[in-house]
Amino acid sequence: MKLQKVGGFGSIGTAILLVIALVIMLFVFPHLGLVGPSDWFDPVKGLNAASTSPITFFLFNLVNILWSIAVILIVLALRERMQASAPNLMRIALIGVSIACALWLSGGLIGIVGMPSIVSAKDVSAYRAAMGVLFGLFSTGDHAMGWALLLIGWAALRTGGLPRILSYFSVLKGIFMILQFVAQPLMVVEMLLGIVFYLWLGIVLLRSKS
Repeated sequence: MKLQKVGGFGSIGTAILLVIALVIMLFVFPHLGLVGPSDWFDPVKGLNAASTSPITFFLFNLVNILWSIAVILIVLALRERMQASAPNLMRIALIGVSIACALWLSGGLIGIVGMPSIVSAKDVSAYRAAMGVLFGLFSTGDHAMGWALLLIGWAALRTGGLPRILSYFSVLKGIFMILQFVAQPLMVVEMLLGIVFYLWLGIVLLRSKS
């Protein structure tokens, strides 16, 4: 199967993963008492939520792992598509995505492998430390991915490698991901943009003849 097709399926899969993550964040976590960052860093609320519904946390971390794999496939397909016309931009974008995916993958694995023992032991100090690490990994990964999407959108606008509006979507999503660490509500907007962006990108890549 050609890389463009693989990237297309990965892009549609990423949109589905975003929907799952958004549903968990907006509806499931608040039901467990986790509404904002302050709740996550509260050991009582966090440990109670994790012990009440461990499957929710497993699923959320699994989404991050699958997400990191799918995004790499997407950017490899885009690099193949635009490398000839914008080699430097796509090379830097691929580096940024590789950093982001490594951080998301690390966070997801820590959540699946390390957190259950902390939750079962009710270790408050270890929980605080783990949450600090996880938030740092995911926030840094999002920031790196934001720069990568900004560069991909820029390359697409220069080369015509993607539809023009879709290229602007990439730039806009990248800006939101770069800035969301200073304003958490931007995360929801960025994820909604991402669902549209990745679905549209998946269709474009699947229709590609090259």
